[in-house]
Amino acid sequence: MRFFRFLLLSIYSLVFVTHVQAQEFFPSQRSWEKTRIQYQKFAWKYLANQNFEVYYFGKNEVLARTTLQILDSDFQRVSSLLSYTPYQKTQIFVYPSGSELAQSNSGISYADAQEAADENRAKFRIEIAFETQFQSYKENLLKQLAHVYIHDILYGGSIKDVLQNSLLLSVPEWFESGLAAYIATGETAAMSQYMYQVVVANKVRKPVLARGLEAEYIGQSIWSYIAKTYGASQIGNIVNLTRIIRNEQSSISSTLRKPISKFLKEWFEFYVSDAKQYEVNVQDVAKKMLFSIDVTKGEQLRDFQLSPDGNWLAYIMDDAGRYRLLVKSMKTQVSKELFKTGLKDPLRLAGGVRPIIQWSRKQDLYVLYHQEGKNFLNTYQLNKQNLRLSTKKNLGELRFLDFELSASGQQMLVRSFKQGQVDVGIYDLRRNRLTSITQDANQESEAHWWGKDGDIVYLTDRIADSTYLKEKGMLTMMHWRAEDPSNPKALFQHKGQIRHVRPISDSLIYFLNESPFSHELVSYHTSDQKLYQTIVKSGDWSSYRWENDVMVVKNRLVLQDQLQIYSAKQVTALPAYLWYPMLPDTSQALAPVVSNDESKRSADIRKSRIDRQQALRLRKDANRLLGPLDYHNSFVINGSEGSFKIDPIRGLGYSLDLKMNDLMENHLFKVGAYLSANIKNVDLWGEYAYLANKIDWTLRVDRKILDQQTEVLSQKIRYNRVELKSVYPLNLQSKLSFSGMFTSNRSIDQFNLSTPEDVSAYLGGRLSYTFDNTVFWAENLQTGFRMYAGVEHQNTLQQSFTRFNLDARHYLKISNSFLLATRLSASHAMGELATQTILGGMDNWLFIDREERNKANPLGTAGIANRDVFMSDFATSMRGFRMNKLSGNSHLLLNTELRVPLKSLVGSGYSKSQLLNTFQIVGFFDMGSAWTGSNPFSRTNGFNTNVYGGNTNPFQATVTDFRNPFLFGYGVGVRANLIGYFIKLDYAYGIENDEIRSPITYLTLGHDF
Repeated sequence: MRFFRFLLLSIYSLVFVTHVQAQEFFPSQRSWEKTRIQYQKFAWKYLANQNFEVYYFGKNEVLARTTLQILDSDFQRVSSLLSYTPYQKTQIFVYPSGSELAQSNSGISYADAQEAADENRAKFRIEIAFETQFQSYKENLLKQLAHVYIHDILYGGSIKDVLQNSLLLSVPEWFESGLAAYIATGETAAMSQYMYQVVVANKVRKPVLARGLEAEYIGQSIWSYIAKTYGASQIGNIVNLTRIIRNEQSSISSTLRKPISKFLKEWFEFYVSDAKQYEVNVQDVAKKMLFSIDVTKGEQLRDFQLSPDGNWLAYIMDDAGRYRLLVKSMKTQVSKELFKTGLKDPLRLAGGVRPIIQWSRKQDLYVLYHQEGKNFLNTYQLNKQNLRLSTKKNLGELRFLDFELSASGQQMLVRSFKQGQVDVGIYDLRRNRLTSITQDANQESEAHWWGKDGDIVYLTDRIADSTYLKEKGMLTMMHWRAEDPSNPKALFQHKGQIRHVRPISDSLIYFLNESPFSHELVSYHTSDQKLYQTIVKSGDWSSYRWENDVMVVKNRLVLQDQLQIYSAKQVTALPAYLWYPMLPDTSQALAPVVSNDESKRSADIRKSRIDRQQALRLRKDANRLLGPLDYHNSFVINGSEGSFKIDPIRGLGYSLDLKMNDLMENHLFKVGAYLSANIKNVDLWGEYAYLANKIDWTLRVDRKILDQQTEVLSQKIRYNRVELKSVYPLNLQSKLSFSGMFTSNRSIDQFNLSTPEDVSAYLGGRLSYTFDNTVFWAENLQTGFRMYAGVEHQNTLQQSFTRFNLDARHYLKISNSFLLATRLSASHAMGELATQTILGGMDNWLFIDREERNKANPLGTAGIANRDVFMSDFATSMRGFRMNKLSGNSHLLLNTELRVPLKSLVGSGYSKSQLLNTFQIVGFFDMGSAWTGSNPFSRTNGFNTNVYGGNTNPFQATVTDFRNPFLFGYGVGVRANLIGYFIKLDYAYGIENDEIRSPITYLTLGHDF
């Protein structure tokens, strides 16, 4: 009956609280706060129109305007495809590089990257950084915009709709991520090649079981198939119907009027047919595997460079923004780590600024990297088969997107990014001077040395031929000659994606052309000024390097990036056919021939007409374009969190927290309250955090009240604390914290008002170190290591105490079905006023049961707690025993859990039910002890020394027994998310002094340690 009463209260709470989750109040559910490192201050401004607000800082207005143009040009297409009109503006925060984005505090208060991303989508907010190419920047921007709109269609609307959809609507990952990818890029070579590979091998996973990149490719292919076969208008119908009937399979069947099984079969056969057609038109050649990397796990291969003699391979590995440079000997196949840079950030999907590597003709390796807002160039010289650092050059704030060394090694051909604009230039390493080659509004995507005379070939979106319209996706291959720098020559133009240009000789250039189905290896010959496509099987190539007769190719087999070696002679020996660039329709672009005067007069008339039309539009809609305007901090409520809290001292109650912050989350306000079931015990607290600088500051005020009554006593304890904390992040994983605090404890006798108040006042401080590199895997499941180590000193006028704490946790993913979690917790207090640690039970135990002990303990021997009880510590989980089983100035606790997600165990993988998706089975073992004295085996330890009698009894005896000081607990449990609460049910046996005790059942709230 008590359980059903609790269930009804939970449902009632869920309806009236905006965001409900089990709060973390106890050591085992410690809150592991994230940090950012700021190297500069951002003065934000923004541009706005009727659909978007684009925020930028510094001299990045050009980047902001380009972003707004991209959004405006694709807004109609995206909204039409989804049959959707947004009801509010989308806010886009643009950063010139990933380094600046890594300094942003946005999303810092969330537990994992997915939670932060979902919150941004719900708030119509996008954060994006420019990396190296405008094309990838555009694709990423449109993908994030599509995610925002899809999230609003499925889960947005009124408060009632949001609540209902969040509980009742659950779509598989392929549905949303695949649709966002299709909206942003349509069909891509990467998606098509993945589908060709899996359908030919008959290894297509069921869409509902796919995760990550696999889900995106499968979903993208499904939506592409729907658009090509049934029409793009059906996409919006399916998405909107899914919101109504809350089932994506039924939505597809109802819209297309075809059973889902038949639809999936036809989708499969469609790509089988395409794959066979692709195989007929290409030819494979012999290759040798260097190594392969699973793109869904851990590090990813970002770049690689082959040395001129072909004996060394340098490559960059990326681990969530932490970059490693390794060098591999092609003879011995041994790799050696040479260099590290960057900061690992599990909260962000995009990293910082990755290093750029290049070999010189003298076999020196150059590394260009970004660190703390500046750029550095390291040179490593090859000496006796070892690369050693020879020079380190500070390049200041100049940002280079890529570079190539000249034959002499004294100049670098660079693409630089400045004020939102990409330009090509030559950087003189001796004079530290940059000479621009291009300096206009056009975007250059690649630049390479060509020939022995210092000539350059580069790709630009500039249209050299005036007969062509300026169209999206139009690229021109330009030839810049050192002898005539002011007159670059256009080699050819193409409407599409060209990547990885490789000048092989003075008369030959190779590059990869990306079609919707594959990557094509194309060569340009100056002898006849024609282009030829080699029929090598290059569809899955994403990059390649060519040195002498060796080609190192990066390709992808299903979900593994591979590096393979090809013989360049075998590749070039394959047949090649004429390749014709795609060009826009010029029929509307051709204008009649007129004289210069007539042309000038027509242009003036046309400009006047456009100006008048724009003025009329602005008068009709004043919000057509605003800005740039200064951004003023405006605080918003970031959600309320309500939950039942079972305080270990005061029992069941309800806690409600409210969070406010500015848009950039540099200023965080939090207030909260707790009210116990008897309405006599109350907590009030408030916190302000300032996070805009490298050192974060937090001011917190706490007030707690404990009201206790027995037949003969009535006592009220008031606890007040003011704490000022500073946090110095060493990196994004570790930090040092120092707190100064004033604490007041006041005990009041409510039966006898003449009894003087018992008051203690402490002035103290705390120094702590935190390390956390855990990565979210699923709810209540993570991988990695985290640790907290701290020392606290509290001092009164005459007495003091010092307490040391350690909390270390390790999470090991054994397989997709098993995860092993271990935790070591320890503390030691010393001094005249040494506080005690209370061992036993679990955190947030709904029907909490405390051990009745006949000796002094923090919770009181006669039902009345001592004055400083709120300064005590709690050691949990110690299952198999009641709360307050042991206490002492020191404790040691070891927890081990084997966690098994049900969905991976039974192979279902995906379910409409949140309960089944989060259901976990746990086997656990706990071992711990708490004691006072030098060690737990001391003869005079607190737990084996008991005093009987005394007070009104004329007889008193002290009894000391000798028993095993450690308690052991073992058992099984289940966990699941039910109506917004993560609920745990454990059945545990305790072992005390080699005796197995009666089992105890624990029903608790909140996640495990």
